[in-house]
Amino acid sequence: MDLKQNLISKTFHLLRAFTDHQGEWGVNELSRFLDMPVSSVHRMITTLKDENILEYSEQTGKYKIGGDMIRMASIISTNVDIQKVARPFLEELVDAVHHSVYLALYYPQYKKLAFIDSVKSSFALQYVLEIGVLQSVHVAASGKNILAHLPETEIKDVLDMEINSEGEKRQLLDELRRIKEQGYAKTANERKEGALSIGAPVFDASQKVIGSVICVIPIGDFNEVQEQSFIDNVMKSAAGISYLLGHNQPERGILIE
Repeated sequence: MDLKQNLISKTFHLLRAFTDHQGEWGVNELSRFLDMPVSSVHRMITTLKDENILEYSEQTGKYKIGGDMIRMASIISTNVDIQKVARPFLEELVDAVHHSVYLALYYPQYKKLAFIDSVKSSFALQYVLEIGVLQSVHVAASGKNILAHLPETEIKDVLDMEINSEGEKRQLLDELRRIKEQGYAKTANERKEGALSIGAPVFDASQKVIGSVICVIPIGDFNEVQEQSFIDNVMKSAAGISYLLGHNQPERGILIE
């Protein structure tokens, strides 16, 4: 790596400290965090400040993301094609789990979800879910992963709209707490009879849940020995999509065959 490439690489490491770790840094603490000389960090910050990529806060005495960086990030985020971002992860996931996988998005105005993309496996027996059709968000791994991470008031609205029995509501709330804590859901015979689904939530840059990734497995083909591998792969796929959408809690790892 030549000096120019090295400088560019270090600059991106510095910017990721602001986006992925904390919003404000002093020069000395950033130097320690990046394991770089204070003089080098100071030069880089000065250049980025001159370009309005970073700015100095008189209140805290630290640096933070500047106006031009916010402007560019806003333009990029409004032009993000979630399907295009997610597609490589879905293709990698289907190669790892050997069952069909789906990407669902949540539509808060309807309090419903819709599957917007899928990658089918080469297995002869597979379950097909409808693409582009609004569906309930309180059933199956695809929906429960989303519902578990919504604000409490929105969860209540969904439950009031979909369920009459107070006992069923309490039972579902208990299940949603477990799903949120463990980071994934596994359900069977809920959206599709004879199908088992394992899914994980997808988040955006505002740290809000926007959808989910699931793999759909015929119950007769499900091997419990492989369950943890399915869970790990689905969670890593969802986390990878979330990371590229700006979520600041990436869960990295290699998909496991």
